[in-house]
Amino acid sequence: MREKNEVKIGEWHRLVKDAYNSLEFLVTMHYLRKHLPETGKILDAGGGPGRYTLELCRAGYDVVLLDIDPTYTAFAEEKVKLEPKAVSSRLVASVVGDVRDLSRFDTNDFDAVLCLGGPLTHISDETERIQATSELVRVAKLGAIVCISVMGYLAMLRTVLSRVSQELIIPQYWELIKEGKGNNLVQDSLWHFFRASELQQLAESCGLTTLEMVGCEGLSTGLFEATNTVAEDPTKWKRWVELVLETATEPAIVDMAAHILYIGQTG
Repeated sequence: MREKNEVKIGEWHRLVKDAYNSLEFLVTMHYLRKHLPETGKILDAGGGPGRYTLELCRAGYDVVLLDIDPTYTAFAEEKVKLEPKAVSSRLVASVVGDVRDLSRFDTNDFDAVLCLGGPLTHISDETERIQATSELVRVAKLGAIVCISVMGYLAMLRTVLSRVSQELIIPQYWELIKEGKGNNLVQDSLWHFFRASELQQLAESCGLTTLEMVGCEGLSTGLFEATNTVAEDPTKWKRWVELVLETATEPAIVDMAAHILYIGQTG
């Protein structure tokens, strides 16, 4: 088993370790720049080791990072401290907490709220997912942007096919995949994988108005080797990224994506 610090470092590097994985970060940041207000205080809920927190601080936002794991928040604090004062001072707070309970924050407290990378996927219970989403909406100001990304169910099935096809004939996995409403075991933890329509319905039932839905890996979803090979040629990569961004909101691409990004607005 890897030491905890190695896991944190691995998660920190996950979004930049290669071209394929960088698409999740690149596409998400593209749509954050499109929809976020020019300035303001942002909650990065379930923000892990702070990859998005750091980028938002660099962009001039005041950021509160929240994560359930204190080793993540401590790691993020150390990363932000390495930045110039104009950036590091933008980290308002780094707190340990659960997205299902944001009671430490006032209602209508933030100019935007983010829950990126799949925190809701790690909540297998439907009632608790509703509670978490309701909390994300509650702490956002009226008219604020709320962005939530989750892991996609159809992409999970493709991963089963390509990497762990034995799950198709092991009863406990098959029951989860087919009858468990999108759940599956990942490293002995029960995760929930979403269809795009389910994510939209969840967000809207908690009071959000849908603005856009995005497939973060887009056309590259599942094509690890091909994507990384194209990235070796800067000209090809530039054009491929353009295509990914141009098509990322196509409904079929959104539903098939490894990470589905929902962008909504509070009423």
